[in-house]
Amino acid sequence: MTSFLAAAIQLTSTSDPEANWAAAEEQIELAVRRGAELVGLPENFAFMGPDALRLDLSPMLAERSQKFLVTMARRYQVALLGGGYPAPAGEGQTFNRADLVSKDGQLLARYDKIHLFDVDL
Repeated sequence: MTSFLAAAIQLTSTSDPEANWAAAEEQIELAVRRGAELVGLPENFAFMGPDALRLDLSPMLAERSQKFLVTMARRYQVALLGGGYPAPAGEGQTFNRADLVSKDGQLLARYDKIHLFDVDL
């Protein structure tokens, strides 16, 4: 069995996707500099905010998050697991989507979490 180094990134995501993507890139770069070959980003890495805003932004968040993961994988030559970002799921709903992207930017796997946590905190 071949061993490899994986990094699990922790972020404090906000309702500002640009800031979240910038923070994620900083941590991806750091993980790669430390030898990571697989980097996992947390659930809600791209957005954490009010439900209504998440729903409104979900088409843009899905498109931009997918592009972000492909760009980062290629730029840093690392496999990425985008732990979760909002993706449209029909009228008034979103999926929490996770993508696994190879270091050359190919989508290897996709998971749409359809049973979302439904408790207000």
